Amino acid sequence: MPPRRRASRPSRSGAVFVDDPITGRLAELQRVQPYRARKEYICPGCNQEIRPGVGHVVMVPLGEAEMRRHWHAPCLERARKHGR
Repeated sequence: MPPRRRASRPSRSGAVFVDDPITGRLAELQRVQPYRARKEYICPGCNQEIRPGVGHVVMVPLGEAEMRRHWHAPCLERARKHGR
């Protein structure tokens, strides 16, 4: 049986909260536009670089901002769909 998937839920502030595919806990999903992507990160979904200038998403676990992770959007969707 595939893992149960909770739908994205926007808050009053416009933030979107989803289940983190790594921890299973609630996390805020933030989109990073290409013009704001200034650093290089490693995507936990594919272990490849997210280069500066590439739009991506950030998962910020509630109450644990230091555990935020930067993902390629397709990698996050795949992880959320298939579980990790």
